Amino acid sequence: MILAVAATEFEMSPLLGVLAGVKSQQGEKIALPCCTLIAGVGPVETTLRLTRYLERCEQSFDTVINFGVAGAYLQDDSAASPAASNNAAILDLCLAERECLGDFGLCYGDHIEAFDQQLGGPVIFPLDQSLLRQAAQILGHREIALRCGPFVTVSAASATHKRGVMLATRFQALCENMEGAAVARVCAEFSLPMLELRAISNLVEDRDPRRWQMAAACQRAAEAVAILLSEMQK
Repeated sequence: MILAVAATEFEMSPLLGVLAGVKSQQGEKIALPCCTLIAGVGPVETTLRLTRYLERCEQSFDTVINFGVAGAYLQDDSAASPAASNNAAILDLCLAERECLGDFGLCYGDHIEAFDQQLGGPVIFPLDQSLLRQAAQILGHREIALRCGPFVTVSAASATHKRGVMLATRFQALCENMEGAAVARVCAEFSLPMLELRAISNLVEDRDPRRWQMAAACQRAAEAVAILLSEMQK
């Protein structure tokens, strides 16, 4: 059984709508073997809700898919960023190779340093590479374009281009979100393989919500996850 996790109802609702419309060749609705959880915004709420759900749920899971929207990092015009050659655009689909806790540690204004691991624990969480390859293959067969790379999880969403460049450079990352590393940490504790897919809703620039495409990004992520749920159960 797969558990599909999203932070908000806004991100989860399109997936439920897509799954409700899935029918067999005979025209009958298909009940896909998938449970869903709205885990809340930010790493603290996500950790709490997901841990409590896994501890209390009688259903056993073999995979967790974390999905939703993300902000794409941009290249700094004055100095090439390591992420520059793989910048994602709005509505691109991205798969996480690993998750990174971006702003946990010591903040010096222009950069962040992680605590010693013995004090604060790891800030980088590898994800299941076999699931990543499987998902890329499934969506690739549908000719759905993807980007793969590191994701960054933040407690405070980046509202300036400068901060985005700093995090992109530090982690060589594609995009940022507010829950992925928390899901990864909980899944590691429960020995559950995790896949993370996100659609880009906005660019990490000096904050301008007028340019965002939240609804379209939620729909795009939901459609991709629905395909994965269908194919990964076979």
